[in-house]
Amino acid sequence: MRTRTLVLSTVMLASAGLLTACGHSMRAADMPAVKSVAVPDGLSDGEFGVPADYRAWPKFLVGIEKDQAKQIRDIYISPTGHGVDPGQVFPNGTVSVMEIWKAKTGADGALQRDASGRLIKDDLSLVFVMAKSMGAGAKVAPQLRTGDWVYSGFQADGKTVGGPPAAACRSCHLQQASTDWLFRVDEFRAAHRNR
Repeated sequence: MRTRTLVLSTVMLASAGLLTACGHSMRAADMPAVKSVAVPDGLSDGEFGVPADYRAWPKFLVGIEKDQAKQIRDIYISPTGHGVDPGQVFPNGTVSVMEIWKAKTGADGALQRDASGRLIKDDLSLVFVMAKSMGAGAKVAPQLRTGDWVYSGFQADGKTVGGPPAAACRSCHLQQASTDWLFRVDEFRAAHRNR
């Protein structure tokens, strides 16, 4: 396995100031111009790191509540993939970053909710990255192939490898062939249709 030379930043997730600054929702039109990160061709799972500026990217979906797992998920997508029309595949170079947040619980282990009934974020737990790398699918066994997407998982620091193995990610995403292997694409398009 090649050394992780593609990790673009090792800091961003631990900064409380950054988390506060980026915690509000912005429309893509309100965001400063952000360049998509370069995704080399022919990567393998685990070879693509957490892009430094992903929180400045358009938000794919945020606040996805997973009560049984006691998690809240926020998903960002690179500008390269943000404007894909229904029925189109995401272009090579698209990157999706998913943050897994622990949901706040009380002393009894019960989930805590805010005044509107939403789960409350506690600590950032894991960060997962999907990157579409031309030719990457040829390196994967056919039964686990999800197009040219590669998968990487990290602890909250964005540099320490973490989470389940890429094969587990692949087996889950296999059921999403009709949406170019990404979950919740229809929900994303509905949320962003009028922006």
